[in-house]
Amino acid sequence: MKKFFFLIAGTLLIASCTMSKSAAPSQANVDAVADKFPGYTLADLMKGKELYESNCQTCHKLAAPKSESESSWNHIVPEMVEKTNRKAGKDVLDAEGENLILRYLITMSK
Repeated sequence: MKKFFFLIAGTLLIASCTMSKSAAPSQANVDAVADKFPGYTLADLMKGKELYESNCQTCHKLAAPKSESESSWNHIVPEMVEKTNRKAGKDVLDAEGENLILRYLITMSK
């Protein structure tokens, strides 16, 4: 019975760790949204990932990009950026940072 418990606990721990990590962006992801985001680069995507991970997890666990639809992210991200800036009493994230995070999440939600 103990072995079964540890097996289940270990599986859940591994699953939770892998879910909290964001998928690694690639050029294929950028290419998939080229029509939606002309001029968007892999560097932009990587910067959006970095901003998402460094800012959003300061208040809560990171959601997997695929956990929400594009329309949901379009609603969630501006609200969270506003909340973050208000809480800090200054603009932690400007419009460019917000846009990079939003494009990252939309791109990786596909």
